[in-house]
Amino acid sequence: MILTCPECATRYLTKDGSIGPNGRTVRCTKCETTWFVASDMDELALKDNQVETITAASVAAIPSVDTDKVSTKDRGISKPELGAHVDIRDRADNLRRKRRLRTVALIWLIPLLILCFAVGLAYKFRQDIVSQWPMTATLYKQLGVKVSISGLEIEDPITRNTLIENKTVLVVNGAVRNISTKAQDVPLIKFSLHSESGQELTSWFVDTDVESLEKKGRVTFVSEYPNPPLDAVALRYRFEDSSGVLSEEGGETPQTFKR
Repeated sequence: MILTCPECATRYLTKDGSIGPNGRTVRCTKCETTWFVASDMDELALKDNQVETITAASVAAIPSVDTDKVSTKDRGISKPELGAHVDIRDRADNLRRKRRLRTVALIWLIPLLILCFAVGLAYKFRQDIVSQWPMTATLYKQLGVKVSISGLEIEDPITRNTLIENKTVLVVNGAVRNISTKAQDVPLIKFSLHSESGQELTSWFVDTDVESLEKKGRVTFVSEYPNPPLDAVALRYRFEDSSGVLSEEGGETPQTFKR
């Protein structure tokens, strides 16, 4: 007779007559599950199915099969490969899981690449964008990106005091650079001296003697201002357009003037 464990499906071969006429309770040597085996399987199948509740005490009292213990090792029967379908199912589940992860990764990666590409273009052509849409200059400046609505930039001037004919003269060396990709007209530059409190003490205009700058062009200038105020500590500079309105683009020298 071949017995099959109802829990782990391990199969055993028993000798004829080992079950006995009244049936017998056997224990699986692999998972320790016990179950009752009737002597006549066909007759048992015709009877009503009756399930007897097995308590822990009764299970402990059931003797395990000793000399007639059902074991594939003792009976010389090779144990069949169990769980092959479970392994195939797990592999299929892992494959589906990996495919889902790749799909989700692509869903996020493609928009991210598009966003990075757009940001790169917005940075590379920032001056052209600002020239076309001046309102975007505020956004760039909030992000810490240096842009110019006019397409021109005044490099930080270098200041020094010198004596010319026994007079103190403030000398300003600077340059204007075209940071756009097209030619730009060069307006006048307004310089002003300010006190420590920020009050404007005096101002003057400087002409670079260049009407326009080609793309990426640069022009230098030198300006002299005689007898600068003694309490001037900062130099500020701005462009002035053709209408006489000062541009918001400019700056201030970080150092105080040495006497």
